[in-house]
Order: sequence, then C-alpha cells, then structure tokens
Amino acid sequence: MTVCVAVAWTAPATEGEAATTRGPGASYAVAAQRQPLTTNAKSPVAHDTETEALVAHSGHLFAATGQWEYPGPSAFGQVLIKKSKTSSWTVFEQTQSLRVQALDSFPIPSDQGLGPGHSLLVTQAIIAGQSRIQWLLDGANSFSLSNSYVLPAGADVRAFGSHESGGVWSVYAGVRPTGVLQGVWSPARHTLVFSPKPELTVAPPGSPGAVTQKDTGFADCGGALYSTINTTLYRRNDGALPSGVPRWIPVYRAPPVGPHNSGIRGITCLSHDGSPSLLISTEGNGNVYRFDNLPRGQLDTTASPSPASVSDGLVQTLEFQPAPAIRQMLATQGTAIPPTGRGSIAYVIAAYNNGDFQSMRIGGVDRQVFGFEWGYQGVCPTTQKCGPIASGVVHFNASACFAVRTDQGQSPTYTLRCLSGPTVRPSAQVSKPIRSGQAFVSIRSIVPSPFARTQIYYGGYDCNFYPADGTTWVATSLLSSLHLSTSSKGRPS
Repeated sequence: MTVCVAVAWTAPATEGEAATTRGPGASYAVAAQRQPLTTNAKSPVAHDTETEALVAHSGHLFAATGQWEYPGPSAFGQVLIKKSKTSSWTVFEQTQSLRVQALDSFPIPSDQGLGPGHSLLVTQAIIAGQSRIQWLLDGANSFSLSNSYVLPAGADVRAFGSHESGGVWSVYAGVRPTGVLQGVWSPARHTLVFSPKPELTVAPPGSPGAVTQKDTGFADCGGALYSTINTTLYRRNDGALPSGVPRWIPVYRAPPVGPHNSGIRGITCLSHDGSPSLLISTEGNGNVYRFDNLPRGQLDTTASPSPASVSDGLVQTLEFQPAPAIRQMLATQGTAIPPTGRGSIAYVIAAYNNGDFQSMRIGGVDRQVFGFEWGYQGVCPTTQKCGPIASGVVHFNASACFAVRTDQGQSPTYTLRCLSGPTVRPSAQVSKPIRSGQAFVSIRSIVPSPFARTQIYYGGYDCNFYPADGTTWVATSLLSSLHLSTSSKGRPS
C-alpha cells in the first residue's frame, strides 16, 4: 500500500466588485439564473424539497425530485423533464416514493442488437403501490410496467451502474437492503432481464462498523466495475469464477463513520497521467481521494482490507481537503472561521448524487465539476446566511457552491465557485419549514446542457433533517461564467 498526499487548490482567477458580508465573495461568484420547476401552486412539484439528480438523455434534461421533510400529507417525489432550452419543466412521472433517489442514462454498446447511438434511462420508484426499477429506451414518452422489475416491499435504489463483459452488457442496481442486482440486456428483446439473486450482499444495518447498506455509486473503470457501499470500495470479478472466489472483492475500506453518514461518495472514473483512476469523496470531512494502479484481471483474494487500508498495489492519494479551502474562501470577505470548536466547519459532503465528479470541457481543458455543502458547529457566523440546522447543532450554509478539479500536472488543483444572482440569493431569514428561495444549501447534481454546449445546469437542496416546503431548485449558467482559463504554460489560472 502507498498513501500519498497532494493537496492543492487555486484562488479564483478573476476579481469583481467588493465582496459583501452576506455570501461568498464576488471573486468566487458564478452568475446563474434559477429556473422554476413549476408555476402552478396546486402542482405536487410546488412542495418538492430536493433535486436529487439531473440527467441528460436523448436530447432532453430529466430531474429526479423528492419531498423528504415536507410536513404535508402524501409526500411523493417526481421525475421531471425539460425538452428544450426554452421549454418549461413538466412532470414526466408522478411517483409514490418519498424521493426519486436514483436516475441515470447509459449508452447501449453498439454490439447489443441496436447499433450505435442508443441509450437507456433508468430509475426506481414506487409505482402503483410497488417498488420498481424502471427503464426506457431513447426518447420513449413514458415508463411502462412491461419495462420494469418489481423489488421487495420497502426496497429502494440509490445508484445504478453499467458494464460490459464478454459481450454481455448489464445494468447494475444498488438495492437497499437487498444488495447489488444485475439486469442483463437482451439484444433480442431490447430490454433488461434482472436476476432476483443479488451478486453482492453486505452486513445489514446495525451490524458492528456498518451504518447502512446504502450503495452510493458505481464506476466502470479500467475494464472492471467498482461500487461503494458505506465505507467499502468493491471491485467486480467478471467471467467464470474459480470455486470459492466471490463475485465482488473489497479493495479499500475507510474508517467507520457517524450514525447519519454514508461513508464513501462520488465514485467516478477518470484519467490521470494517462491511466484510468478512481476518484471518491468521504462524507463528513468531504476529502477527495484518487486511486491509481487499478488491478487487472480477476482478484483471487477474499481477504478484506482493514479500516483505512487499501489492497496491495492500489495507490491512494489525498487530493483535496475542502474545509480549509472553504475557510480561505470565507476569509476573503472578512469571515474568520476557527479550525475547531464552536463555529468551525463541522461537516462537509461532496459529489454525492448523480453527476458525481462530472467531467466536462471548460476553457479548452477537461475538468471535473462537483457540488458540496458544509455546516458549522453550534452557530452560524454572523456574516453568513444559514439554512437547515441538523440535530439542533450543525448550521448549514445557505449558499450553493461547487468545486472544479483541473488535472494538468502531478498535483491536480481545485477551484471553488458559488452561484450568484437575484434568483439564487438566499433570503435574509428562513422560516420553519424553510421555503422556496430562502436557502439553497447544496448542489447535488451538475450536468452539461443537452441543448447548448456553452451552458451548464445545477440542481439541489438538502433538507438535513429539517422541515422544508418547496425548497427544491434548478439553476443554469454559462460555462464562461466560471471564469476558468489556462495559462501559457498549461497550468490553471
């Protein structure tokens, strides 16, 4: 095992007007415009509290929403659709799920019976009283019961992944509490066929060292499929397995986390120094790690790594620690945040829903963009605006902020940005429940626009166990508003 530390982040590239004392400084600001998800006060969308995911699929933009912490009756999430740059958001599917937690689109390999240029939209929701994994091909107008798989009562999905091995393409669902299910694509029938037997199961909730069996992500990387469950990173063994060799092997285990944390988040495959690497974040401190030297072929060991260790050969690098970077950002406007104790940053979560570390080309450079949220211990700084208060202790900053990773050298750099403008400016005060426009808190999902190459979409809010009503939001900005460029030497400025 090799553990390296390469922490670097850059100050903003541009300077604007003097920073105010009511949000991140102007030099961090990204001019953005909020888009209403509904203008009908009688629509169920008017009470949506979170945008869980944004997904571009077949030329359209989809959103998954939820109504967690909405105090009214019949709290259900929706799947929404936006068909063009100028069209309004409309309800694509109304569900009976508290939250539509997982929504993703996967390109179907050209050797799977359809040829090139086809994709599958996949989600999970309670429909007609049953929890179902649903999928639709290309630009189909709706989900159908014929293209769905019924899960056990109470089961839900937080993440999907896809992977092809030996000419067989499959979609994988991280089902809580069942485990990882495989849905094999049928080239003849043009649909998925799920097996009820999970490929991977882990300790149930309440087991020592395991808070929950929440599968937080998948990544197809270096010819293998990886997945994260709580604090463990798993790798799938493809093909026929020798006797006694499990299908999924743990290759990294982080230290145990708190009772409301899910451990590892944001698993994403990217290229570093010409080779495939994995990027993850850890809930609680929000630290971002890169894993290099990914193993090849089948793994024949069943030994589980000890906490905070990695399998032999896998190289772990700490790339970014957001808490000191946030403190520096706030310090530019005169807000001093102590490193520990009352008023310090007590919690950070980064890259934690669809989009993860979203790769996109900005300023002629391939970068990763991801949202984050942070909370203060015991009190909100007087110069800041805060929203929900978790457990009566952690006060969450109301601004919507994100980071941009640029990898053009040995040590990738991270730049912080926050959405700015009249429609994304938090209110001076919040009510209980918190209502629309009072706080934005978290960017949970970021995607390039399917309508214009120069545009980017953001979506979010996190209730953090605090009552909310209509707090969900989606906003958009131009890529140029991020003010990212490259210097003559190829280093980010």
